[in-house]
Amino acid sequence: MENVGLVAGRYRPVGLLGRGGMGVVYEAVDEVLGRRVAVKMLTAVEGLAADNEALERFMREARALARIDHPSVVTLYDTGVHDGTPYLVMQVLDGVSLADLVATAGPLPPTAVASVALGVTDALAAAHEAGVLHRDVKPSNVGIDRAGRVVLQDFGLARLAGEAVITRTGVLMGTPQFIAPEAIRGVLPEPAADLYGLGACMYLMITGELPFGETVDVGAIVEKALGDGIPPLAGRKPAYPEGLTRLVDRLCRQDPADRPQRVEEVGHELRGLADGGTALLAGLLAGHIREEALEGLAGPVAAQGAPPPEGSPAPGHTGEVFRPQVEAPEYDWDRAGPSWGAGAAGPPDDDGEIRPRESFRMAGRLAPPTLSDATRRLVLSSMTPQNALSRQREAVNLVLRGELREAAQMLSVIVPVCLSSLGPDHLTTLTSQYWQAVCLARLDAGDQALDLFSRVNRRVGRGTDGIDD
Repeated sequence: MENVGLVAGRYRPVGLLGRGGMGVVYEAVDEVLGRRVAVKMLTAVEGLAADNEALERFMREARALARIDHPSVVTLYDTGVHDGTPYLVMQVLDGVSLADLVATAGPLPPTAVASVALGVTDALAAAHEAGVLHRDVKPSNVGIDRAGRVVLQDFGLARLAGEAVITRTGVLMGTPQFIAPEAIRGVLPEPAADLYGLGACMYLMITGELPFGETVDVGAIVEKALGDGIPPLAGRKPAYPEGLTRLVDRLCRQDPADRPQRVEEVGHELRGLADGGTALLAGLLAGHIREEALEGLAGPVAAQGAPPPEGSPAPGHTGEVFRPQVEAPEYDWDRAGPSWGAGAAGPPDDDGEIRPRESFRMAGRLAPPTLSDATRRLVLSSMTPQNALSRQREAVNLVLRGELREAAQMLSVIVPVCLSSLGPDHLTTLTSQYWQAVCLARLDAGDQALDLFSRVNRRVGRGTDGIDD
């Protein structure tokens, strides 16, 4: 992570969450209030002076965003300009993006689809009432927390940045897989454009497929979007409620006049289809996090005999440096990182945003690095036998706060590093494994947790009574 320093004399970046054409998102600590926040630096429009007209417009739009007060909308805490770069300070949400969930779970059950869509419509209704269009409704901007709550983020960033983004970067704002045809043509978007994005997200949830297939050719996607449009679902998925597929087809119509005109109308249709959807989403998310924790049980390097972190001396030797061989997909690590608190990410797409991994997973190709990979790399890059204990304490605090996904990710790195650099009988190693087992138990991975508890107990027993395992 580049050295950003204290933003506005208050926000201290501690990690990179995402990077795209609009700017960079950091997880940070608000040193005044002592809370975690997300700081989005809009580098696409950096260089604003105090008397700049663009700055006045930015602040006006930011005030409009701040008026949106709804549980399904990410809260905007603060805004301003730091060294000529506008920034937004928002709440950090612990969960996964819709892109991440569909990438791992595949097509979602009808009630889950309706529940996610209902959360998005509630968010859009609150925004539209405040006079704010989203302009970029897509799966990576839809988040789901561990309680099954749906939250929409990145409202109005295109409007916040203004025309400067398009003229400076020459890119189309939005993602062609989910952007409304009229917006592609350059027509000023209306609320119906946000509803088109919702329909495209629902198409992904129902089919497990991107609306225009797996192609990365932007021209081909635009041609399809302006040509035949998103393929209709009617008759394609007979197992799905007819009302749900008909609604998706209406939302995805090319002519905005043929779509529902008010988001409240769509929400009314969805409410009768979403019963039990929140609990189902919470269950899907719990399973997703549990599987991720189990995958990371052995860590990113071989648990028994993995080399110490880069730059640390080999056990029993002085001066010899080991280089860890971490198996990972070959992508630009510096660009990898989710824009949502705990989503998945991949290479940047056509508009410069970090692309969710669903297009890779669904096509059967190797998935790009996930947040877990990025977190492990971050921890590995800074871990030494000397600071392993402090890293362990950070992980324990995450467990105690109920942030189990982040704790599991951190422990999946700490444990193998401790095994290789401190040894299997070291107190820090055993304590880290104990908390890894606690984390697994709280994620309902009881068998794996019990096995790990037993291994720790046998090691402790061997150290006290000489009995080997």
